[in-house]
Amino acid sequence: MAYKVRLTAPAEADAYATFDRIREVAPASAEKWLRRLFEPIATLAEMPERCPMIPEADELGHPVRHLLFGKRTGQYRIIFDIQTDSEEGPRVRVLRIWHASRRPLIAEDIDTE
Repeated sequence: MAYKVRLTAPAEADAYATFDRIREVAPASAEKWLRRLFEPIATLAEMPERCPMIPEADELGHPVRHLLFGKRTGQYRIIFDIQTDSEEGPRVRVLRIWHASRRPLIAEDIDTE
């Protein structure tokens, strides 16, 4: 089954905030980073269930998964959920782009509406 992949406003804001931070210290790398970020996000259109539930899912009370992007100190968690019966058909909602070294997610960090 093919899913439509959508970024929520917080996820898009996360991506562009990170882009801006990278651009401040390494302008030549920022655009490349952003392009590379969207490559794994696009793969969520096929078999998003391959990605594990996040450790915080029980506390959030919502089946949220993640796909890791990047390496070492530049690793990010692409946080998403899967909706099989949305009004636009099956879709993956990218909820946040969360740096792996940040604190665990809490309910206020994601909008599941």
